[in-house]
Amino acid sequence: MSAETTHGQTAHTMSEPDTQVNVRDVFGLDIDMQVPAFSTGSAYVPVIDPDYQFDHDTTIAILAGFSHNRRVMVQGYHGTGKST
Repeated sequence: MSAETTHGQTAHTMSEPDTQVNVRDVFGLDIDMQVPAFSTGSAYVPVIDPDYQFDHDTTIAILAGFSHNRRVMVQGYHGTGKST
């Protein structure tokens, strides 16, 4: 399901993820963990950058929150990558 945004791109109309992905396969982190995911892309999610290096501890903390339906607070100064 998708809807048009003001720029002609599609956005999710799904209210929650509809599949599970393996953290090792998707994020390259050495951990056996499954997390919820959307099966289709969205205009609000950037294109995958194969050169991006995920910080292990930060990524695991965020994914654990998603996996257990818990809130995760991400804080920091502007321009420090909170939304990427």
